[in-house]
Amino acid sequence: MSVRNPWLRVALPAACTAVGLVLVVVGMFLPWLRSGTVLRDSFEVIGVITSLGFLDGDVLELLLYAWFGVIPLVTLSVVAYALGFRRVSATISVVTAIISGTVSGGATVEGGGGDSPLGIAAAGPTTTLIGSVLAVLGAVGIVVSGRRSASRIAGGEP
Repeated sequence: MSVRNPWLRVALPAACTAVGLVLVVVGMFLPWLRSGTVLRDSFEVIGVITSLGFLDGDVLELLLYAWFGVIPLVTLSVVAYALGFRRVSATISVVTAIISGTVSGGATVEGGGGDSPLGIAAAGPTTTLIGSVLAVLGAVGIVVSGRRSASRIAGGEP
């Protein structure tokens, strides 16, 4: 299926990426952990992990700090796209999606859907994972649509 309308060819991947990034950010603030009747978002979970010292000096501690950079990365991606740096924006979106997708994918797999009073809540990780996938697909579309416009050989056959 080929999209002949150049505006649609550019707007569709950008919209997919934007929706994905919005879902990533929204998912970060949805419940990630269920503890009795208390639901905690991803930032509250990081606070608990940090205060209990589970990952002090561990390599996974780097993911905790990278998690705080997701929202600034989303903002940077949107600004780069608005300024016309589409490939830079797509690259930032992919990096953001890899960070958020790795964490949310692990949490989604570990969630298991049990009825235990202590466990991973599905709303936050699942929303963030779906957003990460959409952001990657849209970013790939942005890069591909940029390459199609430069695919003609100057003075030669298309």
